[in-house]
Amino acid sequence: MPTESRSPITRFFAAGILLTLCIAGIEARPRGQHVVKEKLGQQYYLHACSSCHGSGKLGGNMATQSEWKYLLDRHGKALIDLHKGEENTTRVIAYLKSPRFAREHDRLLKFLQEFANDSESIPTCF
Repeated sequence: MPTESRSPITRFFAAGILLTLCIAGIEARPRGQHVVKEKLGQQYYLHACSSCHGSGKLGGNMATQSEWKYLLDRHGKALIDLHKGEENTTRVIAYLKSPRFAREHDRLLKFLQEFANDSESIPTCF
């Protein structure tokens, strides 16, 4: 059927269906598998955080990239406040207040942001 003979309603309906399919395709796009770039930060996370928060995939996914920056800024003050009063957190708070955390901060932040819930990364087993 030639395009000229279609009614404006038919064209509008067809455009709406096409737009809906395009949006659905974008939304359904799976995030790609990802090999960890920040391996040292991953080791820091596994040592200090994984016993309570699980693997880096789970831990990093608890916040957005900007939220991780906020939580780890000012020597982890926001994280210390979040962990106060929780069971088994004296070791975590001691770590966050330690010179070790100060040394590890940048790489730990990069690792957590790499797998934040607004990143495109899903870790592989490597």
